[in-house]
Amino acid sequence: MALIRFSLDLAIPEVTYNAIPTAKKLAVRDAIRDLKALAVKINEGLPNEEMTVRAVMHKCHHDTGQACELEVNI
Repeated sequence: MALIRFSLDLAIPEVTYNAIPTAKKLAVRDAIRDLKALAVKINEGLPNEEMTVRAVMHKCHHDTGQACELEVNI
């Protein structure tokens, strides 16, 4: 069976992210959750299993040399 696999890694400045309307942020979150619910692990139960059911976000401080905050599941 063929799979459509998404990889997405975005770093949006906090000021820019905070300016996005709450309704839009919630709509994106909900859309990601809907897709996540359809996702499957590749080769589940086999030695070469791949974790492909993952959607998280966190506040990153790499630009200031500080540790990132904990990841939060979407």
